[in-house]
Amino acid sequence: ETALEELRSSNEELLSVNEEMQSSNEELEASKEELQSLNEELNTVNTELHIKVDDLDRANSDLHNIFESTRIPTVFLDRDLVIRSFTPAVRDLFNILPGDRGRPLTDLSSSLSLPGFIEDIRRVFDSGEVLEREVFQKAAATHFILRIAPYLDSDQKIQGVVITFLDVTRLVNAQSHQQTLIAELNHRVKNMLMVAIGIAQQTHRTAATPEAFLEAFVGRLQAMARSYELLSRENWTETSLSELVQIELSPFGLERVAVDGPEVSLRPKLALSLGMVLHELATNAGKYGALSAPHGRVSIEWDRAPGTAGEQLEIRWAEVDGPEIAKPEKRGFGLTLIERETTYNLGGRSQVEFAPNGVEVKLKFPLDEPR
Repeated sequence: ETALEELRSSNEELLSVNEEMQSSNEELEASKEELQSLNEELNTVNTELHIKVDDLDRANSDLHNIFESTRIPTVFLDRDLVIRSFTPAVRDLFNILPGDRGRPLTDLSSSLSLPGFIEDIRRVFDSGEVLEREVFQKAAATHFILRIAPYLDSDQKIQGVVITFLDVTRLVNAQSHQQTLIAELNHRVKNMLMVAIGIAQQTHRTAATPEAFLEAFVGRLQAMARSYELLSRENWTETSLSELVQIELSPFGLERVAVDGPEVSLRPKLALSLGMVLHELATNAGKYGALSAPHGRVSIEWDRAPGTAGEQLEIRWAEVDGPEIAKPEKRGFGLTLIERETTYNLGGRSQVEFAPNGVEVKLKFPLDEPR
């Protein structure tokens, strides 16, 4: 009986141990499930971390490519004015090397004139506002817009500044050119009005009737307008001589006009005066010369020639198969205008001959625009 009781007691202990083992097994199963769940979560986090690392690498690569490709000089400074990073274009403005990261920008020399530069940076630190002003690089005659912006961290606290230099040389030059054009336009408008008044007065003196005055005056104004239109199209820089010849003779028919000569560019004053001369020659040819005859033709030739004060231009106007023209006893306004424009505005000389078949005119003047 004693042995039986001991066996029963041992059995109960074994049952208790078995229950504990089952409980431990259940706990292990639960721990295993928790570990599996945790492992899945870790795998998910790891995947997300890989994605973020890839995104970060891509963003870093993009940032590196932007830094390497941009032509805008940019410098990143911390609050102690120490260089954190910069774009390669900064090397054109500061004596900076790749190993200068970590050095104060104030230790480096610059080709820019930057008075009050450090005070401007301190002002941005204090105010948190963007500061812009114009700076000049004297050696290269380059204009920049200096822009100093605060560098903010994730908490929107100022940890430094971003300094950029935007090249606005073309814009400054364009504005200067625009102002010059406006002044030149005002000057040319005044000159045009004075020329128009002079043409009106001279035409009125030589015109026999009001109709003749109107025809001659309007024709000369239209010649001026065609030259002005051609120069305006070229922004009042230079215009082609061949285009000027064609546009001035187009009202009289280009099919009977032979043009020959090298490519020559004329400055505005030369083009305006030569346009008036060509109009007068074409008008006379249409009224009395070769272009008034059924088979008459006009030849216009030009070439460059050396001169004592520089290169000169020689132009020859020849009328062929026109009516016989005698030299006029009285010099008309047309010849006076040709001689005046050639002498005073072109700075050259003119020679007019009344040949049996038509008028022959030779012009010679320097290509450098007279003052």
